[in-house]
Amino acid sequence: MTTTEQEYDFIVVGAGSAGCVVAGRLSEAGHSVLLLEAGGKAMNPWIHIPLGYARLYANASLNWCYQSEPEPHLHGRSLFQPRGKVLGGSGSINGMIFIRGQQEDFNQWAALGCEGWDFDGVLPFFKKLENQQRGADPYHATEGPLTVSDLPSTYELGDAFHAASYNLGSPYNYDFNGESQLGTGYVQVNTKNGRRWSTADAYLRKPMAKNISVVTRVMVDKISVTEGKVVGVHYSDKQGQHIARARKETIISAGTFNSPKLLELSGIGDTPVLERNGVPLVHHLPGVGNNLRDHFGIGLEFKCNKPITVNDLYNNPLRGALAMLRYLLFRTGPMASNGNYSNTFIKTSEAIDRPDMMITFMSWCTGEDLSPRPFSGFTILSEHIRPDARGSVHIRSRDPKEQPAIQFNFLATEADQQAAIAGLRHARKISQTEPMRDYISEEIVPGLDHQTDAQLLEHCRSKGLSLLHCVGTCKMGIDDLAVVDPRLRVRGLEGLRVIDASIMPTIVSANTNAASIMIGEKGAQMLIDDWQTIERPKRSVV
Repeated sequence: MTTTEQEYDFIVVGAGSAGCVVAGRLSEAGHSVLLLEAGGKAMNPWIHIPLGYARLYANASLNWCYQSEPEPHLHGRSLFQPRGKVLGGSGSINGMIFIRGQQEDFNQWAALGCEGWDFDGVLPFFKKLENQQRGADPYHATEGPLTVSDLPSTYELGDAFHAASYNLGSPYNYDFNGESQLGTGYVQVNTKNGRRWSTADAYLRKPMAKNISVVTRVMVDKISVTEGKVVGVHYSDKQGQHIARARKETIISAGTFNSPKLLELSGIGDTPVLERNGVPLVHHLPGVGNNLRDHFGIGLEFKCNKPITVNDLYNNPLRGALAMLRYLLFRTGPMASNGNYSNTFIKTSEAIDRPDMMITFMSWCTGEDLSPRPFSGFTILSEHIRPDARGSVHIRSRDPKEQPAIQFNFLATEADQQAAIAGLRHARKISQTEPMRDYISEEIVPGLDHQTDAQLLEHCRSKGLSLLHCVGTCKMGIDDLAVVDPRLRVRGLEGLRVIDASIMPTIVSANTNAASIMIGEKGAQMLIDDWQTIERPKRSVV
């Protein structure tokens, strides 16, 4: 076994949705960067085919394949947690949906003491990252590295879903990232020319990446701290142990599960957690690993009376082969889409001032492992996007290879239970409203025999799932449980920041990838600005 040492201006741990952005922008500004990633390069062809992400859901070569602890309010079920282990991170295996969240989400961050993180403070960075297919306007830009596209075509069932939602009172909404999120419409996605376009694609290309050393298939074992200052990291691979030193700062961008895990393995965290796992205390920081937030989802599944669903592509080899051929030749057809075509954002109560439920049309119905059911079918999924539930992520031992203990606490509160039931009832109303109802031969899960609140809540407990939008475990703020300050510096230590979805103090009301990329952009600019100030020659005093 060999030991090597290297030195760079910055070290970034994790080449996911935020980490690739941070590395790319620091490199662009002229800094040398070491980017460390546990996974490999994005070589699997299913990564790049938009509808191929179902093939990545449980692929252990690209995916951490974590499991939650038994959920006390979901009959003790453990929930599968796919997380990307590949360049691009979870942005290389997700459904590619690009929705920022509500303006009020970011204003709430600012109200919690996170100065500069209100909507007016983050909008420039959403625009900076974006190459918007539709063109520029007050909410969008076209000069960024990340392409945001419409789906390649409309879809018969998507149109029916929108029309039924409209008939129930939801306005048509052309842009969920514009003035308002309320209403129904097609989603936009991170694709370019019919291919997935992750932040690895967007930010790890020259000339932006000219100063980045990308090292894959490594395990970062711990952060090095000397007299209160982080000086680098220790990591290992097949060749041996390595030490990397940062002349300026180390940035953790390992994600909502692995960022707090690495801090705790390094002795940075809540003292009792470290003591019970035999980790020597380096810096007491009680918020590490707490404040886990996620969206809770529960689906209604239907048999479709017309063979136009994704299930039909999987169950009919000829139809599937023709769809693939069309994709390979023209980058069009169902393989060029993600299968999650449409959303309707609603309020589940008149007492609520903004949408708290995202109802998604999915052109398939499957088992929990994403294996399609053997008939034409689709799902209408209710997603509670402003839940009360808070959980935690903590290490189980000193072993870096052991997965952390993940606890969500879904449906622990009466408010979350009532919202889940209301979301299911509205999803069912959509299915029973023209023209959506004209495509349905049967509701198969849970079935129309489930009518009472108690029956629907039981369905939630038995079948409800994490929506894999996990955030918050290294939360930003100014209170005693904040892990990072509003400039994303780890509190009480020099030379260390966390820049990824784990810093969100509250969860955004949408899929979380877009906000994670924005955090990468804003965090990178903070680093650049801070170091320009530090390194600017002092003017002579006359």
